[in-house]
Amino acid sequence: MMLNPLRPLKGQLFYLAAVSLLGLLTITENELIYGGLFVLGIALLKKLKKLPSSTLVIMAGCYLIFMAVGYSDSDRLETVYTGVEKNFLLLFDDEIHLDGDLLSAYTKAVPSNEKVVVKYKIKSNTEQQLIQTLLTPGMACSASGVLNSPSPARNPNAFDYKNYLQRNKISWILDVDKLSLETCYKQSDSIVTELKAFRHKEIARIRNTLSEETSALAAALIFGDRNLFNTETERSYQKIGIVHLLAISGLHVGLLTGMIYFICIRVGVTKEKTEILLMSFLPVYTVITGLSPPVVRSAVMLFMLIGSRRFALRMVPLDAVSAAFMIMAFLQPSFIFDTGFQLSFAVSFSLVISAPVILKDFTSFIKQTAAASFIAQVSSLPIILASFYEVSAISIFANLLFVPLFSIVLLPLLLISYIILLILGALPSIYLSFLENLVHHVNFLAIYLSKLPMSTIIIGKLEPFLLIVQMILIPLFFFKWEGFILKKSKPPLWLFAFPILPLIMQIVLPFINPYGQITFLDVGQGDSIFIRMPYNQGNYLIDTGGVLPFEKENWQQRGSAYDPGKKIVVPFLKSSGIRTVDKLILTHGDADHVGGAIALLEEIRVKQLIIPRVSDRSDLEQSIMNIANEEGIDIYLAGMGTGWKTAAGDFFILNPSEITGERNDQSIVLQAAIGGKKWLFTGDLGNEGENSIVRKIKDIDIDVLKVGHHGSKYSSSELFLERTNPDFAVISVGEKNRYGHPGKEVIRRLEERGTQIFRTDEDGAIIYKFKGNSGTFMTQFP
Repeated sequence: MMLNPLRPLKGQLFYLAAVSLLGLLTITENELIYGGLFVLGIALLKKLKKLPSSTLVIMAGCYLIFMAVGYSDSDRLETVYTGVEKNFLLLFDDEIHLDGDLLSAYTKAVPSNEKVVVKYKIKSNTEQQLIQTLLTPGMACSASGVLNSPSPARNPNAFDYKNYLQRNKISWILDVDKLSLETCYKQSDSIVTELKAFRHKEIARIRNTLSEETSALAAALIFGDRNLFNTETERSYQKIGIVHLLAISGLHVGLLTGMIYFICIRVGVTKEKTEILLMSFLPVYTVITGLSPPVVRSAVMLFMLIGSRRFALRMVPLDAVSAAFMIMAFLQPSFIFDTGFQLSFAVSFSLVISAPVILKDFTSFIKQTAAASFIAQVSSLPIILASFYEVSAISIFANLLFVPLFSIVLLPLLLISYIILLILGALPSIYLSFLENLVHHVNFLAIYLSKLPMSTIIIGKLEPFLLIVQMILIPLFFFKWEGFILKKSKPPLWLFAFPILPLIMQIVLPFINPYGQITFLDVGQGDSIFIRMPYNQGNYLIDTGGVLPFEKENWQQRGSAYDPGKKIVVPFLKSSGIRTVDKLILTHGDADHVGGAIALLEEIRVKQLIIPRVSDRSDLEQSIMNIANEEGIDIYLAGMGTGWKTAAGDFFILNPSEITGERNDQSIVLQAAIGGKKWLFTGDLGNEGENSIVRKIKDIDIDVLKVGHHGSKYSSSELFLERTNPDFAVISVGEKNRYGHPGKEVIRRLEERGTQIFRTDEDGAIIYKFKGNSGTFMTQFP
C-alpha cells in the first residue's frame, strides 16, 4: 500500500527505504527506468511539498549510497579457479542436505574461501550413516571431483539457477567423485558455525525421534527447515495459500518472543532484564533458524523496537520495517531478488501502513484476521504470480482456519514437545500419539482443501505492461479504500476489482493473440513439445518428458524423485497461462516420453488423451490411462489415417499402422501444417518404423523434422531423409547423456543435406513463433 501524500506521517524512513531500493535496481537492473523513477519521485514530493528540502537531499544521498553498494556488490564475483582443478579441501560451513544417496551443500574451498556448491552421490549405506554422524557445519574434508559451471535457465520462464548462484557469489558446482571422510576435521568453531552445527544436529534428532509427518512440521516451525516435508503435502499448503505458515516468519518470531516475555515476567524477571534477554536471543534465533530473510527481517524489527524503547527513542513500526529493509539491503544487496525477502517486506509494509485506518475499521478478531489476510494476499500478488503463476482462490478462508490453529495450538505444542525431547530424550507415548494424530489431520485437511475444484487459478506470467498496471492499481486500491473509511462511508464493491483487473486481462489475452507457438522443451533425455494455436484455438502437448527408472535400495531412495513433468513441463504451462490442454498426445509408453504425465494430470486439466492403438502397453502407460479414466478424460486410440483440423492448422497421424510390433516403431507419428510449414513429429521412431511409413505414404515432403529417438544412429536413415527432405531438424536430447545421442552418423546425414539442426542439449528450448503463414525459430540460448 502506498502512503497518502496528503496526510502527515511519522514513518519518514519509508521514503529512504524506497530510494535505497531504487538505487540498487538502478545499478543491477536498468539505469534509465529506475533512475527515471527516482527523479520523478523526488519531483513529485517537492511539488506536493510533502517533505522539506533537507529531507530530499538526504534521500538523494541515500540513493547514491545504495547505487555505490549495488555497484560494489555486482563487481565482487571473482573466482580463483579455472575449472580444471580436481582436488579440494572443503569447509562445510552451512546447511548440509542429505536426500537418499545425494549429498548437497554450500561450502567454502580452503584456503581461497571461495563459495562452491557441492553435490555428491553417496556410495553405500555405511557411508551415508557415517556422513550423518560426522558431517556437521564447521567440518572440513578433502574431496576430489569436477568443477562445472552452473547452467542458465534452459526453458522459457524457468528458474535461472546460474543467475541465482552468481548473485550469491558462487561460480562453480563441484560434482564430487570421492569424499575422503577419514580426512575430516573440525576447522571452524566460530559462534555462528557452532549455532549452525547445533541446528543441524537438532533437526537430525527430530527426524530420528518423531514420525515423518510430525518431524517435518516440527523441523519447519522450530528450525525453519522444510527439507523433511513430503512434496505432496507441501504443495497442498501452497495451493491453498498457507505455505507461509511452514516458514518461520514474523508471526512465529512474534509469538515466540511474546511467550518468552510472558514467562520471564511471570517468574519475576524484571522488564529491563527481559528486554535485554530478548535482544540477546534474537540474533541467536536468526542463526539457528537458517538466517532466512523473513526471520532476519522480523528479528531486526523487534530488536530495533525493543532497543528504541530501552533508550527512550520513539520508533513507530513503519520506521522499524523501513530500517530493517535498508540494513538487510545494505549488508546483502542480493536479498532484494529473494522471493522470501520480497514477500516478507511487501506484506509487512502493507500491514503496518494499513493498521491505523483499514484494519482498525474492523472490530471483531475474525474480521480483522480476514482483512489482514486479504491485505497480505493483495500486496503479494505480483510476487506470487512472478514465482508461481497461480493464485489461491480459497486463501482467505484457509488462513482464517489455519493461522489460529498454527499459532495457538501447533507451534506451542511443538515447542513444548521439543523441550521435553531435549530433557527426557523421548516423548510420552500417549502425548506422542495425540501429537502425531493432530499433525496428520491438519495435513489431511490441507490436502483435502487443495483438491477442491478451483482451489487455485492459473494466471500465467503477467505481461510487462500488465505488471506495471498492477503495481499502480494495488496501492491506488488501498489509498481509495482508506479514503472511503476516513470519510465514514462504505467502499463500493467495484473498488475491490482494482487489484484483479490485470489478472482478468491476462486470462483474456490468449483469445485475442494472433500469434501461435511451437516449443520443444528441454526436458533432458526425453521429449516434450507444446503447440499453442493462435486465438486460443487449441493447446496440444506431445509427450511430457520423464526419467528412466532404476532399481534402488531403501537407503538410496530420495524424498522426491526428479520428474521433468513436475519440474519443467507443468511450470512452463502455468507460466504460459495454460489451464487446459486440449489434447495430450503420448507417442508411446517409454518413461522418457510419458513419465511426466501423472504430474501433469494432477495440475492441469486435460480434455483428451491420445495414445497409440497398440496391444503391448507399459505399466506406466496403463497407470496413466487409469488416472485419465478416473478423471473422466476422453481417451482416443490413434492409428494411421486419423487426425483433426483447426482454423490455423491441420494434424494427420501417419503411425502406428499395426497394433503389434516394437514399441519405438509404434510411436505416434504426427504430421502437421502449422505456421506456413509442414512438420513431422516422430516420437522414438526407428529405421524399421521409418521404412514402414515411406512404403505406405508417397508424398511426405516436410519442412521441419523432429528427429526420431533423440537422434539415435538407428533412426533418420538416408532413405527416410531423402523422402522427407527437411529444411530444419530438431533433436530433443539430454546434455552429456549416457547413450551418446545424437549419433554422429545422423548429424552427418543431416548436414550433408544442408538441413539446419537445432538441439536441446546445445540450444536449450527451441521455439517457433508464427503469425499466419510466417514464423521464426528462436532458441533459449543465443
